[in-house]
Amino acid sequence: MKIVIFMCLAAALSLSGCAVMDKNTPGWAQYRIPDQSDDLRLASSSTGTGEPVLLIHGFGASSYSWRHVIAPLAQKYRVITIDLKGFGDSPKPRDDAYSVYEQARLVRNFILDNDLKNLHIVGHSYGGGVALAVSIYLAASNPELQKSLVLMDNIAYPQELPDFVKILATPILGPLLIHTLPDTFQVKDLLKKVYFNDDLIPQDAIDHYAADLGKPNAKYALLTTARQILPRDLQEFSNNYPNLRIPTLIVWSREDEIVPLAIGQRLHEHLPNSKLVVLSDVGHAVQEEKPALLLPHLQHFLDDQTQHHAAPRH
Repeated sequence: MKIVIFMCLAAALSLSGCAVMDKNTPGWAQYRIPDQSDDLRLASSSTGTGEPVLLIHGFGASSYSWRHVIAPLAQKYRVITIDLKGFGDSPKPRDDAYSVYEQARLVRNFILDNDLKNLHIVGHSYGGGVALAVSIYLAASNPELQKSLVLMDNIAYPQELPDFVKILATPILGPLLIHTLPDTFQVKDLLKKVYFNDDLIPQDAIDHYAADLGKPNAKYALLTTARQILPRDLQEFSNNYPNLRIPTLIVWSREDEIVPLAIGQRLHEHLPNSKLVVLSDVGHAVQEEKPALLLPHLQHFLDDQTQHHAAPRH
């Protein structure tokens, strides 16, 4: 097995520049007016009472990634977690609709179906891109529903893909690796890129995400999402950001190796009612690695928004 792993990793290193992104995935022009059919039900859970806070996880993760922040937030809020299509306990159909826009359509329908009002949306990484698109949907059609937005180390503009996504998006090699290497090995390798301090990676998290990866069609969903993770028209889509005026907290890690801080700084410049908080000595997923670092900023922001809407920044 060690020889197989070594050969696979050697091939990955040499071919990771051969990623092929799906070119036929519908763009924002096709999704601007979303289909309201609810043909796919996202797995979800709800804890606590008060104004709803919807937590949207990132690529390769699930609602499990929020495990450390749910109980503290639920002391004042109704905390709702969802698993995006293809992840966690949500359906994983073998179709080609796993883009940020498709996920946002499903989340937006979830919000409407569950009649969520005075809503705070929190999105991380790929899920932060979904949260942006959901917020743009709501601003256009149901502006009274959403109260605030929190974006954490999220995709927002065209960028260099991290190597592990490039590998997954590489024909033949991506499927070969994901179906050959042990699930626990793949998860631990990914978490080493996500965490700043590898010593903080808990075995429970490795086991949980490996079990998710072993579910039927989970690998198919991961490969398809990797090929669609950055929409072809993302630069054009970003023209919507200056019109999104809800209070927004942007949280970023200075040491993020997956989505660089420059993306967060640019986003802060383009979102007119935003605040940027930069954290140090933590990796791409602060809610997992150092939740105590995140919670004071998150709680203060949410508490502030429940009392009043902040005035736009000048």
